[in-house]
Amino acid sequence: MRQIEKLTRRLFLKGGLWTIALLFWNGIRGPQIVSAEDSFSGTDFVGKTREGKHSSFYINFWKPMRRINIKTWKLKITDLVEVPKIFTLDELLSLSTHSQSSRLKCVECWSARANWSGFSLNELEQIVQPHTSARGVLFHCGDEYKEYLSRESLNQDRVMLAHTMNDKPLSDAHGFPLRLIAPAKYGYKNPKAILEMEYVAEQQAGTWSKIGPYSPDGTILPGTDHPLEYGQKARRIPGGEITDY
Repeated sequence: MRQIEKLTRRLFLKGGLWTIALLFWNGIRGPQIVSAEDSFSGTDFVGKTREGKHSSFYINFWKPMRRINIKTWKLKITDLVEVPKIFTLDELLSLSTHSQSSRLKCVECWSARANWSGFSLNELEQIVQPHTSARGVLFHCGDEYKEYLSRESLNQDRVMLAHTMNDKPLSDAHGFPLRLIAPAKYGYKNPKAILEMEYVAEQQAGTWSKIGPYSPDGTILPGTDHPLEYGQKARRIPGGEITDY
């Protein structure tokens, strides 16, 4: 409780809606009885649902996933780094934050836009100091999903580790408490509910790339998009991040 009080006090001073949401977070979720090592609590939730201001996001999880417990969750940075570290949410929120509007594009042809706030990978790397042999990061997520992105891809200007969506903390469905936003990549390259970032020397296939015809690179290709907030009316896109609408 002391950690939550510190978090909400600082966020209140920053003037964001984080404060209101976090003050009532535990009340909404109900009692949580978990071990000190457990990042989860509550009941399973999974499926394909709509959520958001425009009812504009379809939500998918790899496996049923218990809610993450804000009191015990930590982000682990492991393997090929000089300073392996475990970050609390409080520590991550203290990093330099920026905001951007980005559209997420799914391989199922739909897309949706939201405002995201978070920090760049460079913020973390200044602390953990990846080895020169570290080619990329393998993300381990709360639903047992795994995804790999190269450090080159992760250090692009528009890529962030987001903790806020539309001025509120990420919901469970959108990957609370931390997710990747890589707007030039398809949605499956934007892992959510991140538990661990493992720096690795070799490119690795993510979960979907192992079982289906999904490109390991995942860059959005030229073609047709059906944005949900525009009634799924077809629009042509040139590839890469969608910036026209």
